[in-house]
Amino acid sequence: MFKRTGSGKLSVENNSAVVIGGGISGLTAAYRLQNSGYSVTVLEKSDRVGGAMYTHSQNGWLAEYGPNTILESNTKIKNLISKLELDEEKISPGLVSSSRFIVKNKKLLPLPLSPAEFLTSPLFNWKSKFNILKEPFVSKWQNNYEESLSEFVQRRLGQNILDYAINPFVAGVYAGDPQKLSAKHALPKLYQLEQDFGSLIKGQIKKAKLPVESDDIPRNMAKMFSFKNGLKVLPETLASKLKTPVEFNARVEKIQKLSEGWEITYNQKNEIKTQKADHLIYAGTGHQLASFKIISDKVIDLSFGNEIEYPPVATLTLGFHKNQIQHDLNGFGLLVPEVENLKILGTLFNSSLFPYRAPDDHVTITVYIGGVRQGELALEIEEKRLDIALNDLTMLLGISGSPAFTFHKKWTKSIPQYNVGYGDIKSKFQCLEKDNPGLYFTGNYRKGISVADTMLQAIQTADNIINTNNH
Repeated sequence: MFKRTGSGKLSVENNSAVVIGGGISGLTAAYRLQNSGYSVTVLEKSDRVGGAMYTHSQNGWLAEYGPNTILESNTKIKNLISKLELDEEKISPGLVSSSRFIVKNKKLLPLPLSPAEFLTSPLFNWKSKFNILKEPFVSKWQNNYEESLSEFVQRRLGQNILDYAINPFVAGVYAGDPQKLSAKHALPKLYQLEQDFGSLIKGQIKKAKLPVESDDIPRNMAKMFSFKNGLKVLPETLASKLKTPVEFNARVEKIQKLSEGWEITYNQKNEIKTQKADHLIYAGTGHQLASFKIISDKVIDLSFGNEIEYPPVATLTLGFHKNQIQHDLNGFGLLVPEVENLKILGTLFNSSLFPYRAPDDHVTITVYIGGVRQGELALEIEEKRLDIALNDLTMLLGISGSPAFTFHKKWTKSIPQYNVGYGDIKSKFQCLEKDNPGLYFTGNYRKGISVADTMLQAIQTADNIINTNNH
């Protein structure tokens, strides 16, 4: 990582990097850099890698801490999995995954998957169906101010679509509120259809006919997957491939900009250590950013990390004997619109998607509670959260008796919210990187919150370093 100059002093090599954070972002960037000849050290404050991407296994039961699936939306992700020799470990859901249920009048109704199903679905009223037909004729947004997702959908599709399609969707993805989320930043592909084609429907039709020019895989062709032993396999494999082992229990105390490169001071089990590198990647969470201090001749203000909203979310993975559930769980899961006034956000039918999630004749489901909608419920004690889950699920799925398996995970700060005005936060990250060569930020607060988006952002961050050095 260092070389000795003619004067005998140590200097930083151009191909050294330190990554703060051993989650999927930091590990992906580190692995990418290492494969391009960089010497990389990853500093992780906990005693394991993966962050939210971690798996609990117990007596044949399997529960994820955070995400449950990855969408192979880009060839770079597909190639990375192959390079890690994980293709044999991948598992994909069957056709059942295409079915989603939305709660209406306390009953589960399938989300329509075709125009014909939409027109006959009791999920949406006739006004909504008419709004879909006239959507191509709705004028493009001309005002200067940024629309919320709620305003965007109401304008183009109407209140009923907002209530029973978009609201439950953003609750399931962001644990968020469409009245606060930015249409431009939270659902950029949807927003861009109006910008480019003047209509969502016309845009989808025309875009489907255009050739794919990037590494993106069309959504209808992108495969969803996990691994036999859960998603933790991915970060653990990435970490095992690094030539320099991850430094665990490493709490960063100070970052200093040098004339060449960076010096990171960290506390590891009460021992103060320093690490120098030419490039520094911050791959922690946005809300932790404000606690870091960077010493430089320029003022580096990181307090804006506190401007990013992270609502609390609790997940409960519950295991039952098949006979305890009346519903056949023939789908991806269920989502709850806010207008239904229930206490859960939604439920994932884990064992319907993937094998190896429950013992024989048993099933697992994961329930989500809290979010922007009812954050206080996520902070309740475990017994209370279990009661909340069982009360709603008894009504929706016909559950009887107590679960044979229960796994709780509470996130006091869960998913970054791309609220109205989020473009200003994105700009601050860009300005910091521009004004401080060698400093980079990567994570789910940059260009998308999904695992795939997060990994692609990390790959792009590494490529930016590589390309800068090459030039």
